[in-house]
Amino acid sequence: MAEDLKSLMDRIQKDACDKAETEAAAIVAKAKEKAAEIVAAAEAEAKAKLEKADKDAEAFTERSERTLEQSARDLLLTVGKNLEKMILDVLSLQVEKALSEDTIKQMLLSLAKGYTSDVAVALSEADAKKLSSFVVGEFAKQVQGGVTVESETGIKFGFRVKLDGGKVSHEFTKEAMAEALSAILRPQIAKVVSAAAKA
Repeated sequence: MAEDLKSLMDRIQKDACDKAETEAAAIVAKAKEKAAEIVAAAEAEAKAKLEKADKDAEAFTERSERTLEQSARDLLLTVGKNLEKMILDVLSLQVEKALSEDTIKQMLLSLAKGYTSDVAVALSEADAKKLSSFVVGEFAKQVQGGVTVESETGIKFGFRVKLDGGKVSHEFTKEAMAEALSAILRPQIAKVVSAAAKA
């Protein structure tokens, strides 16, 4: 009986140990499963964050490149405009130097042959004093209509020829001639700026 009791005790102890081992194995398996889920969730979250960071970096790079391209275009436009203004200023100065009294007389005589109606020649106040006798003399002989001389405060160098009571005018002022020359040069300026942009 003592032996049966001992055998029973051994069997109870073995059953208890087996049960404890089974429960422990189940707990460990469940813990491993839970840990694997946590690791998988963390890896998925890290992957999503990396993908978002990559997309954000790509979008930032693209925006930065667009901003730089726009800034470069703006700079080139500014350089082009400044270059155009500088050339216009130089042309204006050169036209001013070229519009001497003799040059104005020659230009007026060249134009006179084409006028068949009354003409008003507008000059700066200083040029009107110097050239009045020429305009109503030699110039008037070439024109097939009446001629008057006017002084305009808006004209500093050059002249303006008015026809049809001032409805039509031909500009030969410093500003108009410099602008006309500048217009001829604008395509060349654009080529220079464009070539600089490509270099």
